[in-house]
Amino acid sequence: MTTAVEIDLTDDAVLSTLRDVVAERPEYVYSSPEYMGSTDESGSCFYVHKDEDGANVGAGCAVGVVLHRLGMSLGDLEQHEGEAAWTLLNKIGPKLSERTKNRLNDMQAYQDEGKAWGLAYAQATGETI
Repeated sequence: MTTAVEIDLTDDAVLSTLRDVVAERPEYVYSSPEYMGSTDESGSCFYVHKDEDGANVGAGCAVGVVLHRLGMSLGDLEQHEGEAAWTLLNKIGPKLSERTKNRLNDMQAYQDEGKAWGLAYAQATGETI
């Protein structure tokens, strides 16, 4: 599947935005609304959160928040539910370096293990907030 998104992602913009998102809520442990269930049996996150009526209400996981802040619409993000961060980033960020994609993918994986965003960020990047 391709996406209609047309945002120009750069390594600096993505990593800076990730740092900002984590700095705002370093102790936050991601959880999806109970009524949404999970995207698969592993309990991974949602890029977009919906209300009980199914309407998009905001970005969910850390990668979703970052991409939404950088201009990706909730509708475009929603098209990628169930995809790993790496897969999504390869589709929408072909100019991103492997290092940047790895950092976001690792951040997502640590978040999905139930780690607070600050700890997930530190483990994914080697930096602390």
